[in-house]
Amino acid sequence: MTQGTRKLLEAKSLRFIGITYTLFITFLLLFPTTNFPKVEVPSIDKLGHVILFSILVIIWLFFVLSKTEVGKFTSIWVVLIAFFYGIIIEASQGLFFESRTADVWDIIANSAGILMGWLIFQKIRKLFILKK
Repeated sequence: MTQGTRKLLEAKSLRFIGITYTLFITFLLLFPTTNFPKVEVPSIDKLGHVILFSILVIIWLFFVLSKTEVGKFTSIWVVLIAFFYGIIIEASQGLFFESRTADVWDIIANSAGILMGWLIFQKIRKLFILKK
């Protein structure tokens, strides 16, 4: 592993990346949609949710791994927190923002992204982290 990669995988760096990325998602998902360009691809926003939440879970699982061994219990906590974060974001869209609406399909897409992120993390961990 290169020196730059090692530095990036340190807990302090991963915490900063995780917090920054979480704030980015929060802003992106709560920002008025009238400011976004219209894309005429059906359900493209659902793909966006899957990708955003996959990356979110991967970042936070690597942060947890940098602090301690990621077992089933700790990875379940990361997954549950990400899941409830997604629900809170969707509820906030419906309750507090006129230009946004809560959508159960977004919650399903978030959940699919969380699962996909967890699976990708497990694969990366087996391929790279355990092979020293």
